[in-house]
Amino acid sequence: MSGIGYRIKCIRKENNLNQIQFAKSIGISQGNLSEIEMGNSNPSAETLISIRTQYNVNLNWLLTGVDSEDGATYEDNYDKKLIDVFRGLNDYDKKEIIEIMLLKRRLKSEINLSYD
Repeated sequence: MSGIGYRIKCIRKENNLNQIQFAKSIGISQGNLSEIEMGNSNPSAETLISIRTQYNVNLNWLLTGVDSEDGATYEDNYDKKLIDVFRGLNDYDKKEIIEIMLLKRRLKSEINLSYD
């Protein structure tokens, strides 16, 4: 699930807003927002501009899921934030972070197996 509705929902959740609060902030109804998030309708140009302005979102990413700065595709803003921070690290720290992530994934897998 990676359409525009999903990306808008990610923005809303990242800002800890419910549908009513988010819809009000961008000038649409909660019902309209719900339909957009479910993928049943598309946001208007005005709505997209409002989201971009209110939440400082890359419009290309919002429309396509591709960040125009580097051509990468991000599933959500967590992916983008992780990549942005990671790029600022030196090589030693990058290797260490990768090892931590692999350990975390392995431990999670082991915990899931122990519950089976």
